[in-house]
This record gives sequence, C-alpha cells and structure tokens, in this order.
Amino acid sequence: MVSLLLFVILILDFAMSLWNAYSSGYNIALLNRTAGSSWLRAVAYSGVGLAFAGMAYVMSVVLSAGAYYLGYVSQDVVSTVVAFAFLVFGALIIGFGLMVTIQSIALAMRQRSIWNILIALWNSFAEIWDIAVYVESFGDAVSILRGERSEDEGADVVIIIIVALLIAFFLTYSVYKHGQKKATSSANPNAFSY
Repeated sequence: MVSLLLFVILILDFAMSLWNAYSSGYNIALLNRTAGSSWLRAVAYSGVGLAFAGMAYVMSVVLSAGAYYLGYVSQDVVSTVVAFAFLVFGALIIGFGLMVTIQSIALAMRQRSIWNILIALWNSFAEIWDIAVYVESFGDAVSILRGERSEDEGADVVIIIIVALLIAFFLTYSVYKHGQKKATSSANPNAFSY
C-alpha cells in the first residue's frame, strides 16, 4: 500500500512539474509581449524553479530506486539520495511554491471563479502540507546524510544526483520552451494562465 501511494505521488509530482514548466514558459512569453509587472515575472520564474525542483526530486527517487532494483546500488545509497533530494529540492519546492501560492490566492480574490478558488485552495493545502512534512522529517533526513558510507556509495550518490539533475533540466527546459512556443503562436496576447 505504501509503495502504491509513493508511486501515485511521484506520478502526480512529475505531471505537476511538467505543467508548471509549460505554463511558466507560456506566461513568460506572454509577459515578454506585454507590459507585465515585476511580481508576475517573479511568479512565472518561480514556476520554472518549482518545475525543476519537483522534476529533480522525482528523478532522484526514480533513478535511485531503479538502480537498487537492478542491483547496482545498496539500500543506503537510495536512503542517502532520497534524504538529499528531500532536503535540497524540498526546500526549493517550498520556497518557489510559496510565490505561486500567494499569486493564486491573489488571483482568486480578484477573479472569483470556481476554478481560481479551487487552484488557490489546492496550492494553499499543498504548501502547508509540504512545510509540515519538511519540518517533521528534517531531522531524520539530516541523520541519514550524516551517516557513514563507503567511497563507492558516496560516488553512487553523486552520480545519481547529477544524472537526475541533468534529466530534470532537459525535461523542464524542453517543456518550458514548448510553452513559450505555444504562447508565441497564440492569438490572444493577454491569456495568462496565472
């Protein structure tokens, strides 16, 4: 049951990261065509950061679990990669997510549609949940990172993190560029999705 829940969460995180990259690319392209505020630009770029951090987290977990399943790395390597990803990418997700959440609440208050209100509620719930889980699990993750590991295990951790970062970068960048391209060909220059 726990592994099914983890799988569902990873799929949702992956999908949301792709959407964040696409919508941020779309919005940044629209902002470049219009006189958008500095705040909207900051939110749009926060969306890109949120997409990259989420994608890097997912890729770290998937790559380390896959390497373990195939017998290339030990359980300690998986624990270390997941702890590192949780601490670093989790902090980035909370930081960038806060900007996006504030904007979604402001939009819901300004344009009181059901869709905007639901998005603001979801973003608020997700932000509070992320902070609570981060605070609760911070000490455990730090303890795992402080644990002893061999040189080979340390090298495996670094390789998995680097590969996860590269995959996350290329996926995020590709989808971001696709969003920009879509906005550039859009007939409506004011169709912000934020």
